[in-house]
Amino acid sequence: MPSHDAPNRPRIVIVDDNLELAENIAEILSLDGYASEVFGSAEDALPAISEGVVIVVTDYRLPGMTGAELVKRIRQQHKQLHAVVISAYTDERTVRAAREAGARFLPKPVDFAWLSTFVREFG
Repeated sequence: MPSHDAPNRPRIVIVDDNLELAENIAEILSLDGYASEVFGSAEDALPAISEGVVIVVTDYRLPGMTGAELVKRIRQQHKQLHAVVISAYTDERTVRAAREAGARFLPKPVDFAWLSTFVREFG
């Protein structure tokens, strides 16, 4: 997927099997000067995660591992990572899984103003 690069800002990884939504998120964040890279699955995103990534925005329901599992796995090596899990499913189990992984939870449809504020807080 294309990378939306912006100089001197932390890179953001966006993971969602709905690539149109992921690209929309990337475009909106680029308006605030943030670079991002879009992936359609957690497995595709894992090799791209590096020390330069400080924020992960991921859907909860992905092919393969869930977004919460992705965040939990990344945080094992990147303790300073900040993450938000987004999902149309707002049941207690989904929200708890995101929070236990160390992520904030954002229901769909995505509140882009909230997401921009979250990114500015940590980026």
